[in-house]
Amino acid sequence: MAISLISRAQTPSCSAASKFYSKDSINVTAFGASTVAGVGGFSFESFLQQNIENCYTGKVVTITNNGVYGETTTQGLVRFPTAIQGRSGFLLILMGANDAQSIANKKMKLSETEHNMRYYIEESMKHGLIPILGTIQFYNDKNSQFLRDCNLYVKQINALYKRLAMEYHIYLADINLALGRNFSLYQDPVHPNEQGFRLISFVWFDAMNRAIEDKLLVIGVNQNYPNPVSDGKTRIGYSLSQASHVQLKLYSMLGSQVMQLADEYQGAGYHEVQANLTNLKAGVYIYVLRVGGQQFSKKLLLLK
Repeated sequence: MAISLISRAQTPSCSAASKFYSKDSINVTAFGASTVAGVGGFSFESFLQQNIENCYTGKVVTITNNGVYGETTTQGLVRFPTAIQGRSGFLLILMGANDAQSIANKKMKLSETEHNMRYYIEESMKHGLIPILGTIQFYNDKNSQFLRDCNLYVKQINALYKRLAMEYHIYLADINLALGRNFSLYQDPVHPNEQGFRLISFVWFDAMNRAIEDKLLVIGVNQNYPNPVSDGKTRIGYSLSQASHVQLKLYSMLGSQVMQLADEYQGAGYHEVQANLTNLKAGVYIYVLRVGGQQFSKKLLLLK
């Protein structure tokens, strides 16, 4: 999904599933080169922490920065075991821009980048981390043939990362797609400025939300929106911690069933049902979610 900086507010759009996050803390390890380390007094980690704390209120948030300037994916191999030792939660991997330069200079091959990235992904999964692989940004190549050559390899590296994300069934933060070739978001030929880092934080945050919705939710039902219901249409969200048979029914205050909204097997994650209540009378109703032997209910108010 492309993300426009202009359309983004200074605070992120919170996932509805944030209310069903199952843990007391959110732990993030960021691993990579200079864009991870931060440049010019700016980094995406500080913005990302703000994003998380804004939406996942009451959770302890820790973000560890393991960025080293100028490293290729090969150079990062030595310190990777220490970077993930004892860590839990999310691993954000953003590395490869220096590989593009090394490949352009015929000091590396793309196959070496692939071998290294497979190591990072496989080791992080062995340690129980949730890896998110970031695509790398373009170089500002307007005045440099060498950087134009580098960008050819940036494209190949990002195509590789997308293929690996699909192969390993992990999450992708498409930073390259978000930044595009908007070099007003840069402070030099490759590093983002403050706005660019903020945009990158939104891309990471969106990917983390997808992972949370898929893997880290407790069972529960959300308050319908909008409520009160004035036009007869509303949305009811709920989360499943694992694949289950789901029943979602609407009852009158007298206890009679007036509508069945769901009765099927569904996968783990966050789900929403669109409810059309235009044929019902005004009043208070109760919707009930039954799943895995548990029952959850909330009231809604229908206006006419």
